[in-house]
Amino acid sequence: MESIFCISAGQLIVKKQNHKINKQNKYLNYGLLSLATILKTKGWSPVQLHGHFDHPTVIIAECLKLGLSKLSIYPILISIPSFYAISWVNEFIDLVKNINSKIKVIIGGRWVIADRPDLMSNLVPRADKIVSGVAESKIEELIYSMTQTISKTDSREKVLSTSHSKLDYSLLLKREIYQPSLEVSRGCGMGCSFCQERDEKLLPLKPASLVINEVKDILLEDDLNKMNFYFESSMFIPNIKWIEQLHRSIQESGILFSWRTESRVDTIQAKHIPDLAKAGLKVIDLGLESASPVQLITMKKTSNPKSYLEKASRLIKTCYEHGVVVKVNLLLTAGETMSTITQTLDWLDNHKTYIRGLSVGPVIVFGWDADNENYLNELCAAGASFSHSPTTGIKHLNLSKEISYEKSISLSNEISRDFMRAEDYFYLKSFSYFSRYYSFEDFIQDVKAEKRDYSFSVI
Repeated sequence: MESIFCISAGQLIVKKQNHKINKQNKYLNYGLLSLATILKTKGWSPVQLHGHFDHPTVIIAECLKLGLSKLSIYPILISIPSFYAISWVNEFIDLVKNINSKIKVIIGGRWVIADRPDLMSNLVPRADKIVSGVAESKIEELIYSMTQTISKTDSREKVLSTSHSKLDYSLLLKREIYQPSLEVSRGCGMGCSFCQERDEKLLPLKPASLVINEVKDILLEDDLNKMNFYFESSMFIPNIKWIEQLHRSIQESGILFSWRTESRVDTIQAKHIPDLAKAGLKVIDLGLESASPVQLITMKKTSNPKSYLEKASRLIKTCYEHGVVVKVNLLLTAGETMSTITQTLDWLDNHKTYIRGLSVGPVIVFGWDADNENYLNELCAAGASFSHSPTTGIKHLNLSKEISYEKSISLSNEISRDFMRAEDYFYLKSFSYFSRYYSFEDFIQDVKAEKRDYSFSVI
């Protein structure tokens, strides 16, 4: 059967610094893999490719090897994970249409398109169909509607549950290079001003038994860097019942594996860390965002900074005591000054022993102008001002009169370097994002080859 090509769009514009190390990141589009999996269960033959930082011609060449031709009848699905990918998508569609002008192209991207397919059609004019929101429940209908040479049958099975579907990694081209992700929950709903899921209700965790069954089918034992798992959840909040089920499922399966997840510093309970560590938790990304009381309130992270920071301290120390590596996420936001940054740095210095890495960056406004007007006004009222827009849908800001956009980037790298060595950076990146072929020796050679303002210490 002819393949349905599922493409995760790449980028011609690099969000962070344009150097070799950043281009080693292999971010898995697990949302697109969910769609491909559903199509496979319905009897289609999907294949998923990632553009990453390759030029569109590279991905088209791969598609041609896999059967894309002038006789292809099925639409191509393109997932757009970022506004940075728009130029890549347009070039890719042009190449597709040059091969066969009759091939239909369907584009989606929940956080990029939002509810404005009309605006997206102006950015990607040659797309034949633009899909808003999530598409699990309608993906097969889309394929039928965009394929005129086949007829819809009545023998289709019921659409898979969107929260408990099992990802089929066999559909992923070069699957061995990826550190796999498993979506264990969706939503957040905590109301942080900078978060795209601030109004999305937190859904229950996928049953631990299903998670382990999925791990069993995905895990590879080979000579590459060890395969680990990322339990994808905007806010991972397990209860004791789920943790106990995870333990039982691991014991019954007889498999051992390491995993990573992310959460807020004030929601996941420190008392659960010992049991989670025994169940394979090795790395946790914690959204601290700031240790400045004023900034925490500004970004609507908490209404009680004292309690928030006490919980954060207790959690980070407990993780360290039980061998769970902590990476702290910081967000420099509107109204930031050297005084507020010093408050955060003082707090971090007191916890330096317990932290393995930092991810630091300034607030960026993503999305359509009409949708973000209130948020941008809110940031400006807190002291920020517009700096520039590298592309449609992305606005960079001066955080205050004291801290310009350029200074915020410099400060972000400087703060991160003070807390993270090259070895720590590689460990965290290779655990979840770097290609499994990419060794520490390769990494060091790339560091030496390019003298850049890295976010880690190279001493």
